[in-house]
Amino acid sequence: MKVEAMKAYLTRRNVLIGGGVVAAGGLAVGGRYLLRKRHAPSPYDDLLALLDDRDADAQIGETVLAELDDFDPKLVADDVRTRVEGRPLAQVVTEDAVEGRVVEAGGWIMPETLALLCALAAKAAA
Repeated sequence: MKVEAMKAYLTRRNVLIGGGVVAAGGLAVGGRYLLRKRHAPSPYDDLLALLDDRDADAQIGETVLAELDDFDPKLVADDVRTRVEGRPLAQVVTEDAVEGRVVEAGGWIMPETLALLCALAAKAAA
C-alpha cells in the first residue's frame, strides 16, 4: 500500500474508533476476571477454583460441616485432589452419584466430592 493510501486509512478518527473497539472487546472478555470478588488466599485455592460461586458454596459448606464430626481440611483437600486429578468436576461428582458416594446435609443429598469442596470453601471463608 502506498503512503498516501495508508494516510487515508489511518486518520485520527479511525485510529480512535479502532482503539475503542479493541478496548471494549478486551473488557468484555477479561472484565469478568477483573470484576469478580476477591478472596483471601488459602491453601485450597486450586480446589476452590473448581466452584462456580464460592460464596454460595461456602454457605452450603456450613451445612455440610454441621453434619460432620471430624473434618480435617488438610486431609480432605488431599483426598479431593486425588479424586479430581485434573478431571472436570462434573465428571467426578457424576461418578460419586453413580457409585453412591453421597452426603446428606440439611435435607439435601449431594455428591461427596462436591460436599467436601463446599466444606473447604466454608473453612477458607472463616
